Amino acid sequence: MATSSAPLAPRFPVLETKRLLLREITLDDAEFWMRNFSDPDVIELTAYEPPRDLEAAKSEILQFCIRPFRESTGIRWGIALRGNPDLMGTLGYHQWVREGAHRARMGYDLLREHRRKGIMTEAVRAALGYGFTTMGLHRVEALTDPANAASLRLVERLGFHRDGTLRENTFFRGRFIDDVVFSLLRQEWAAAAQANR
Repeated sequence: MATSSAPLAPRFPVLETKRLLLREITLDDAEFWMRNFSDPDVIELTAYEPPRDLEAAKSEILQFCIRPFRESTGIRWGIALRGNPDLMGTLGYHQWVREGAHRARMGYDLLREHRRKGIMTEAVRAALGYGFTTMGLHRVEALTDPANAASLRLVERLGFHRDGTLRENTFFRGRFIDDVVFSLLRQEWAAAAQANR
């Protein structure tokens, strides 16, 4: 089990599934980052403002991807098809509580043209396996906008439990937004993984 004094991993962990490669996001991925986080759907459903330019995109990659891994506070993978290094989305863990609760919050996003193909389901399954086994997580949380029907279906399909609603939890573009809280416990993940063998 991970402790606060141990690094997450000596090298960034690459995860492979039947179709996907979950790899490190680098500064070379700034154009993808700009495109992905400038998509109106992604902006609306993640409540993040888009990067202004490539330099801002690089700064965000450093802030949200590179630093958290180096500091063992989180991890964010780029999602690519095996055999094609071009990214089509991201997913990862943030707000990682390593001692006591052993929990982290998961976030994910996918370019519009790759949605509704089962890609995020496959990617999240791989990340859950890594989180519960390698990171030693006991609980994975996901917060989603109640209007994000695809995200609601995703977490429910993967066996997450709906814990409740954080009313007016996020302030974005002049209004408060509710967040629906979901969680998956290690024993629930293990039972589902065993049943799917």
